[in-house]
Amino acid sequence: MTVVLFAVGSPLVVDAEEACERAGIRVVAAIRNRSGPAYVSDATRVVPVEELDDTLRRCPVVVALFTPGHRKVAFEEALALGFPGAATVIHPSSPVARTATLGTGVFINAGAVISGACEIGDMVLINRSASVGHHTRIDAYASLGPGALLCGYVVVGRGAVIGAGAVIGPEVVIGANAVVGSGSLIRESVPAGALAVGNPCRILTPAQPGFHRLVV
Repeated sequence: MTVVLFAVGSPLVVDAEEACERAGIRVVAAIRNRSGPAYVSDATRVVPVEELDDTLRRCPVVVALFTPGHRKVAFEEALALGFPGAATVIHPSSPVARTATLGTGVFINAGAVISGACEIGDMVLINRSASVGHHTRIDAYASLGPGALLCGYVVVGRGAVIGAGAVIGPEVVIGANAVVGSGSLIRESVPAGALAVGNPCRILTPAQPGFHRLVV
C-alpha cells in the first residue's frame, strides 16, 4: 500500500510515519495544508497543497492529528482535494484481536492493545500504549491519549477525547464530544459534551468548543 500523510503540522505525524514504515506501508509524500513546520523525517518529501498532482491524489491519506475536530476538518479538506479516502494504519507492536472490527482511517500507535469483540469507528485515533478492553465501542473521530485504559464494555462517543493515563471503568459510557482529563478515574458515565476530571472524578461544565475540538 502507498499513502500520503496529510496535515503534517502535528508532532504526532512522526509516529504515523514510523508506524507506516514498520507496517510495510510506503509513504510517498507529506502534504502540508497549513503554514508551519512539517513533522516528518528528511526521507519524506513535503508537498504544499498547491503543488498536488493527480498521482498523489490517487493515494489514501493518513491524518494523524490528536484533536478530533482538527482531524475531521483535515480529512474533509483531503476529500475535497480529490483524495479517495483514509487508510487504516496499525503499528506492528499493537495487537488487535481477531474478533475486533476497525473502521476506515483508524490510526493505532505503538504498544496499544485492542481486545476481543471491540468496535472501533472511522477515523479513531488510539495513541501509544493505550489499552482497550473487550466489547468496547469507540465511535468515529474519538481520540485516546497515551496510556489510557478502558475496561470492558465501555462506550466512547463520537468525537470524545480520553486524556493520557485516564482509566475508564467497566460499562461506563463517555458521551459524544466529552473530554476526560489526563489521569482521571471514571467510574460513572459522562454526559455528552461534558468535561470530566480528577480522582475521584468531577463532572464540570460542558467543554468549550474552541480550536475545532468538538465534532458534530
